[in-house]
Amino acid sequence: MVHFSVKERVNPQAPLDPRKHYAFVKNQGVVNLRQLAKRISRESTVSMMDTMAVLEGFLQVIPDQLIEGKIVKLGALGTFRVTISSKGADTAEDFNISLINGLNLNFRPGSEFRDQLDTVKFKKVSEI
Repeated sequence: MVHFSVKERVNPQAPLDPRKHYAFVKNQGVVNLRQLAKRISRESTVSMMDTMAVLEGFLQVIPDQLIEGKIVKLGALGTFRVTISSKGADTAEDFNISLINGLNLNFRPGSEFRDQLDTVKFKKVSEI
């Protein structure tokens, strides 16, 4: 269940318009790699140490593949890819590396992952 609260905000595209109220996710804590590995090992036949080794491998291999310009598909989990953020130039010849602001990491969930998220229930909580 996703908990959310409601906050009043200015619309950045129309700052002079009246403020409106928007929903914001209230995170319920953080789960780390070790905790994920422990849970995976409890729900499978793979030991926690083997699970950690695979997850740590992902942390090494996926960034390397993205840096090489590859799209990383992880089956039903989803796809990682990088995009570039840059300022514009008047012509292709005028464009240089100094106009690049950096990389953005994009994740697109796979169909099974997305289907699980589509079943989410919401609960409004007070702002504390």
